[in-house]
Amino acid sequence: MAAAAPRNEVGAAGRLTELARSYQRALAANPRDARALMGMSLVAIASGQVHAAVKMATAAAETVPGECLAWVTLAQALKSADCNEEAERAYRSALRLDGANAMARAGLGELKIAVGLPEEAAREFELALRRQPSLVAAHLGLGHSLACCGRNEDALARYEQALALKPRCAEAEFAAGFVLARMGKAREAELRYRRAIAARPDFAAAWMNLGNLLREEGRELQAEAALWRAVRLRPGLVPGWLNLALLERQCGHADKAESHLRRALELNPQHIETLVAWCQFCAAQGDASAAQEWLDRTLAQNPRHAEAVNMRGILLHNAGRFEEAVEVFRQAEALGSSAATSNRGNSLLELGRDDEALRAHQLAVQNQPPSAGSLYNLALTRLRLGDWEQGWRDYEARWRFREVHRSPRVFAEPRWRGQPLAGRRLLLYAEQGLGDTIQFCRFAEIAAARGGKVILQVQPEVERLMRSLDVAKTGAAEVARIGRKPPEFDLECPLMSLPAVFHTTIETVPWLGSYLRADPGLVEAKRAQFPGAACDPRIGIAWAGNPRYKADRQRSVELNTLEPLLRTEGITWISLQKGKPALQLDRLPDGVPVLDGCSGDADLAETAALVATLDLVITTDTCIAHLAGAMARPVWILLPHLADWRWMQRIETTPWYPTARLLRQREPGNWEELILRVRQQLTRSAYTAPRLPAPDTRATPVRAEGVQF
Repeated sequence: MAAAAPRNEVGAAGRLTELARSYQRALAANPRDARALMGMSLVAIASGQVHAAVKMATAAAETVPGECLAWVTLAQALKSADCNEEAERAYRSALRLDGANAMARAGLGELKIAVGLPEEAAREFELALRRQPSLVAAHLGLGHSLACCGRNEDALARYEQALALKPRCAEAEFAAGFVLARMGKAREAELRYRRAIAARPDFAAAWMNLGNLLREEGRELQAEAALWRAVRLRPGLVPGWLNLALLERQCGHADKAESHLRRALELNPQHIETLVAWCQFCAAQGDASAAQEWLDRTLAQNPRHAEAVNMRGILLHNAGRFEEAVEVFRQAEALGSSAATSNRGNSLLELGRDDEALRAHQLAVQNQPPSAGSLYNLALTRLRLGDWEQGWRDYEARWRFREVHRSPRVFAEPRWRGQPLAGRRLLLYAEQGLGDTIQFCRFAEIAAARGGKVILQVQPEVERLMRSLDVAKTGAAEVARIGRKPPEFDLECPLMSLPAVFHTTIETVPWLGSYLRADPGLVEAKRAQFPGAACDPRIGIAWAGNPRYKADRQRSVELNTLEPLLRTEGITWISLQKGKPALQLDRLPDGVPVLDGCSGDADLAETAALVATLDLVITTDTCIAHLAGAMARPVWILLPHLADWRWMQRIETTPWYPTARLLRQREPGNWEELILRVRQQLTRSAYTAPRLPAPDTRATPVRAEGVQF
C-alpha cells in the first residue's frame, strides 16, 4: 500500500474548539458577520463537516459578494465536499475580483492537483508566489505538483524553501520525507517523518508513512507500532488500515490482515484502494475466484484505475494466459502503474520472448530507479540469459526487496568485497534455501585462499554436510550454525553475493569435481539398509521442494504425477523426499513400489550417504538436485517450462553441476509429457543399468583455477 502523498493536515482539536466558540459568539451577535461565517466554514472543513462548511461559506459569499476571500473560502469548502467543478468556478470568481490573489491561485493549484493536472497546478502556484513570495502554502503546493510530475529533486528544493520560511513546519518535513522515500533514500525519509511527528505528535499521516517505510525496511515491530498510532489518532484513516493489513499479510498473519481489510471496507465500501487490496489479498491466498470477484467490483467502479488494471494482468499471468497478460500490463503502464512494466517482462519470459522481456525489465528500472523489485527482476533476467557480470551486481537488490529478505541481517562489521584477508576472519553465511547453500558453499575455498580464516554459517540441516568441504577438513574454514552467535569475525559476506565478488561468469564457475562428500560409515549403513536387486539400477526420486518458496507450485509436483515413471520395470526406486510430501508414498497403488529412503533422516548428511549408493537421481528443482550435483552424482532435474533463473533457458546442461541433465517442460504446466519423455529415456538405454563406480569419499584438494579474481 502506497504511502500518503503530501498534503496539509488539521491542527489540534482543542484549537478548533476554541475557534468555533469565538465564531459562534460573533454570529450570535450578528448572524450575517461574514468574517465569522468564513471562520466557521474553515472550522467545519477541518472537522470533516463538509456540508456545514459549504452552507456557511455560501452565506458568507452571498453577504459580501465583492470580497475575494469569501469566494476563496467557498471554493475551499466545495473542494472538501468533492464538488470540484463548483470549486473551480468559485476560485475563478475570486480571481475576477483580484487576478493576482495568492490564496485564490494557491487554492486553485491545490484543486488542479486533486483532479490530476499537476502541470497546470504548478503554474497557479508560481503565480501565487509572484504575488506573495513568502506564502508557505504555495511553496508546499508547488513542491507537491512537481512531485506529481516526478521532479523529486525540484520538489525537495521547494520543501526546503518552505522550511526556511517556517522552521519545524510539519507539513514540509512530511512532504520532504515522501519524496526522499520515493527517491530511495529511506534513512533520510525516516528522519523527516520523525521531525514532522516531533513538530506535531498527532500527525496521523506522518505516523502512517513512517510505518509504511519501516515495513519496507523489514523493521516490522516498529512498523506495527507506528501504523497503530496512525489509526488510533485517526480511526477513519482507511490507508492506515490497509497498510496494517499489508504488514500482517507479509508476516503470514492472514486472519489479522483480513480483519484490517474488513475494517477499511466498513469505513468506505466504495474506496477503490480497499477493493484493490482485497483483490491482492485473495490472490496472495491462492483464491483466484475471490480475487477476480474483487477485481470485477473494482473495475466496475473505475475501469481505468492503474493498479486495478495491473492486478487484472497479474491474475491473467497466474492463470497462464500470458499473451493476454502482456497486453493488459501495457494498458496498466499507459495508465501509470509503476509495477506493470516489470510484470510485463515476467509474462514475456513465460512466452519465451527473452529480448523483449529484458527490454521491459530495463525500462522498469529506468522508470522507477529506487524500486528494488524491478531491479531484482532485471537481475534474474540477466542471469537467466547469461549476462552474469551485470546480473550478479544487480542481484544485490534482493537485500532491499522484502519478498526475498523480509528482515535482512545487519552487521557492524564491514561487507567483504574480495580484497586480501591478511589473516582476518570472514563470516560467510547462508541466506535463502538449502539448495542455495549447497550451490554456493563451493566459493568458501576460494575466499579462504585470500589469506584469512572463513567461518561458514549455515542451516542446521546442512551443518554436518558442510564439514565434508575440503576447506573445512583442512581447517581453513570453521562451520557454524545459523541461529546461534557465530565466532568472532572481522568481515562478512552472504554466500549468494560471492559470485559477484569473484566476477563469476558461465565459463568460470568453480568446478573440479565433487565438493561435498558422504561419510563412509553412513554410506555403508545406507547401502545395507537399501540393498536393492542384484542387477537393477537404483534410482532416487524427489518431487517437492520447500512449500514456502514463492514459485513452489510451478516447480513441485504430487507423487502420483510421477506414477507412469515409477511403473518402469527393472528399477529399484528409492524416495529421497523430505517433509510432508513424503506421506504421499502411502497413497501409491499396489504394484508401484517405492522405498522410503530418507524421510526420517536427521539431516542432509544422512541423505548424502544414500545418494552416494545410487546410480541416478531424478528430482524436480529441490535441494536434492543440488546435493546430487555437488556430489558429482548423475542427476536428472525435471524443470517447469520457465524454470528458476539458475538453470537458465533452453539448455540441457548446467555449468554449476556437470553431472546434471536438465529436462524441461515443453509447454507450461505439462508435466505429463515431460514424465513420458523421461520414461522413454530410461527404456531406450539413455540410462544403462550397470552401476557407476562408487564415489570417492576421500578429501581431494579443490583449486581455485578457472575463477576470475
